[in-house]
Amino acid sequence: MTAMATRIPQEFIDEVTSKTNIVDVISKYVQLKKSGKNLFGLCPFHEERTPSFSVAEDKQIFHCFSCGRGGNVFKFIMEMESKTFPESVVEVAQMGNIPIPDQYQASNENYQNSDSQVLIKMYSEAAKLYSHILLKTENGTPALKYLNGRDLDNGLIETFDLGYAPNNSNLLLQFFKDRKIDDSTLRKSGLFAENQEGELFDRFRDRVMVPITDEAGNIIAFSGRILNKSEGTAKYMNSPETPIFNKSKALFNLSNAKKAIRDNKSVILFEGFMDVISAYKAGVTNGVASMGTSLTDQQLYTLSRLTNQINVCYDGDDPGVEATYRALTQLNDDRFSYGVISVPNQKDPDEYIRSDGADKFKNLVENGVQTPMSFILNYFRRNYNLNNEHDQIEFLNRSLNEIVKLQSPVEIDMYVGKIADEMGVSKEAINKELDTLRRKMAIKRPANNNKNVQQAALEKVTATVRSNYDRIEKSERCLIYWAINFPEVRINLKGSGFEFVHANYQDLFNSLLSYSEQEESNDEEINISDFMNVLDNDQKNLLAELEMMPMPVEYSDQEIDDYINNINNSGLEVKVTDINRRLKEAAMVGDSKLQLELTKQLIDVRRLLSN
Repeated sequence: MTAMATRIPQEFIDEVTSKTNIVDVISKYVQLKKSGKNLFGLCPFHEERTPSFSVAEDKQIFHCFSCGRGGNVFKFIMEMESKTFPESVVEVAQMGNIPIPDQYQASNENYQNSDSQVLIKMYSEAAKLYSHILLKTENGTPALKYLNGRDLDNGLIETFDLGYAPNNSNLLLQFFKDRKIDDSTLRKSGLFAENQEGELFDRFRDRVMVPITDEAGNIIAFSGRILNKSEGTAKYMNSPETPIFNKSKALFNLSNAKKAIRDNKSVILFEGFMDVISAYKAGVTNGVASMGTSLTDQQLYTLSRLTNQINVCYDGDDPGVEATYRALTQLNDDRFSYGVISVPNQKDPDEYIRSDGADKFKNLVENGVQTPMSFILNYFRRNYNLNNEHDQIEFLNRSLNEIVKLQSPVEIDMYVGKIADEMGVSKEAINKELDTLRRKMAIKRPANNNKNVQQAALEKVTATVRSNYDRIEKSERCLIYWAINFPEVRINLKGSGFEFVHANYQDLFNSLLSYSEQEESNDEEINISDFMNVLDNDQKNLLAELEMMPMPVEYSDQEIDDYINNINNSGLEVKVTDINRRLKEAAMVGDSKLQLELTKQLIDVRRLLSN
């Protein structure tokens, strides 16, 4: 076992492995669909359009054919959540509700890890301090009253780790100085600002603190809402970007909402953090909010791994309706279908829930989703007096310019019918107008616009995994596959003193022999997922890649002999090249005795090769 894993006994690792299905864990992060024997989805480690991320349920491993990452369930969590091996074992155990004895908990009490882990630990500690001040001190009473006044009870406050940063310029600074955090790390964290003299002070003061988490649930940033508004003070203040926080990637509440997004097959995009929290309290738990006005490509990619349906639920007042229209014009990613949940009475979702109740809001979410076109047509109607002929023509023109963008003939026909009835115009006239618009669009459409170029670049993911192997390496790959999966092949190779040509296959074979001896399973089948735990990163990736090869169920003795001969002969081919090089050198210096000796060697090696 690796040194990293010695903190947790093998028996506990075995228990977690035996009680966990890798498909259940990975499904929390990736939409998986069955294709043949395995399941496929979009890789969570890089952007792609065509799913190349594969999960083999029978072997309990994953592998991406594009970026080359592979491993078992623990490796997935290590990669996905930047955790150590022990931490990933504990995380997987928690996911499966497997009891974790206290002495096996992964130690994470110091700050001497990687930069990212130091900052994640700092944000976790800061959130605990802010939460304590809010819930347990007099300083936090006004902030607690404000939250209770918005119908947020202590249970909900704890669910979202809400806190309060008091009006004190160095409370948090002193907290971390007491823990011997150096100035460089304090500056890098984004938790502090600097005065003109270069002295640090707490960035957040007199604010209700809303933690922002990454997909794994680690706190990576804060958004602070001011309690006592004064001239020139922003209502909300967000953390600056840091090594762990990129606002174009983060989505508020994603870690809490992932399961509900998958279960509901949709995500609700809210405008504000408080709307997400209120909706959560009302039982609508698949809501997220972006850190800006519109979803970025990175945020859309993250959501595309979980769902194909985005429903926008912004405020019902005029600015909210404008924001919804802007969002819909920007949300043109063809991986998704879109819907709009319009909040009645010009209220925001939080106000509507508090005034009309959770049940009405849930009903609105479940039964009141409009199509984008339906919302857009209603949006246009707000701006025109449809009793006025001039406005009627303007409304008709704007509507047709949107309808012409639709792809579905059924949708087009439906909206053409509605507009025709409403405006007292024939469907034929509207369809003629649409044909004219299509011709104009075809003329104006650039041959290769920027979005097409970006999409083509995205689809052309540079694969780091080779697929063009020569005869020797193909033989090595197949031979080691059979050695892993059939004990008798492994034992025969070991007994004959066989060696692979390429170091990476020989290293994996050495690890295989060492593992099979330790596990006393020389003559037993190898558990691929368990074998992964003793390998380094590169070997894990290679093993996953080999195990995902399309191989037959059985091998033949002749096949094994051919592979061994190919590999052994490759050594002879290398020898021929080497002897020829030395012959040239001997001829250059006129060493006839060495030339004769090398010529004899060359004849012997060629004879072996011909046999």
